[in-house]
Amino acid sequence: MLRYWIAIATILPVWLGLQGSATAEGIGDGPAKTQVVPLYVSSNRPLMMLTIGNAPLAPVAFDTGTDENILQRTFADRLKLKIVGSAPLTDNASGQSRNVPVVALEEPRLSGAMVSPKTAEVLDYKIPNEVGVFGPNSFAGNYVIIEGPLNRLRIVPKNSGYLPPGPGEPYRDHLPSYPITINGLRVDAHLDSGNDGILVLGGALASKIKLTAPPTIIAIAQSALGSQNVLGGQLDGSVRIGPLELRGSEVTFADDGNSANVGFPVIRQLTIVLDPANQRSWVLDPSDLHSPLSDLAGTFGPRVIRTEGGRLTYQREGRPAHDLRYLGGDLFEMSDTRDRIQFYRKNGRVVRLELITEAGEVVTEHRTN
Repeated sequence: MLRYWIAIATILPVWLGLQGSATAEGIGDGPAKTQVVPLYVSSNRPLMMLTIGNAPLAPVAFDTGTDENILQRTFADRLKLKIVGSAPLTDNASGQSRNVPVVALEEPRLSGAMVSPKTAEVLDYKIPNEVGVFGPNSFAGNYVIIEGPLNRLRIVPKNSGYLPPGPGEPYRDHLPSYPITINGLRVDAHLDSGNDGILVLGGALASKIKLTAPPTIIAIAQSALGSQNVLGGQLDGSVRIGPLELRGSEVTFADDGNSANVGFPVIRQLTIVLDPANQRSWVLDPSDLHSPLSDLAGTFGPRVIRTEGGRLTYQREGRPAHDLRYLGGDLFEMSDTRDRIQFYRKNGRVVRLELITEAGEVVTEHRTN
């Protein structure tokens, strides 16, 4: 079921929270290929380039706060997309619901990556610079790795051998969720890249969270089927999610619940792994190192990984060495180039790596020693 909240505030920026690229070398036998999908950031909203059949490129938002694909009605009408059914839609802000049309998409791609399922709901709404909203479920059968600092997604097939670190956190209401701590209070939070605010809290938390001053009405939010006042203030303390700590953050209060919503300004500082099929989330943390660095050392074609003085280094034959900074989940980054190294294991042993350049090129090397 689609759940969404379109909030057009009179003071806050516009944000949309919906509930409800280059192809790399293969990293093994069969169809397992990693794809890099660039995100183009506009006013703290991540955009991707959608193609449907032979139609021109069109910008759509990447929103982890939706489990459906959404298109503007005017855009769908212009492309004469065929209606193939309808779907229930519930507005979290007002509690109202209705059915909306569902259209078929011919060979849809997001920055070159194939989209599945090949359908989208159609809504009457307008937000500048975009014609729709697509979420992680668009990449069925894959891990979706959000590399926020590099403004991109890595789409990693399930049959690639990639394994996220540990069991992960379960989705909540079918959407990516991860626990955060606010002044020591643990709160389950949606990870919502469609929200361009920092932190939205349920109204029931207003009495539990210390602010520098009492919350005040800072905006009127207009959702698809209703409107409501938006309260806000400044946190007197800190918020922690994974390795990231924010102090004195601006917060807003939405409904009457006890949950939270972490927006894109926070997400773009993190590396997040999503498993849409099994509804699990991970926030990578460099303090979460479960095996010694020596397990990663070895020769991978012309590339050598070494441990030197308690640190890991990468060197290609005939070129300078680079220190590697651990990000979590067998993922490292070269601090001087921002290129990343993803290691892959089989039966616990590292058997190959991917070099993912800052520009989005992916090179795979199998372990040779």
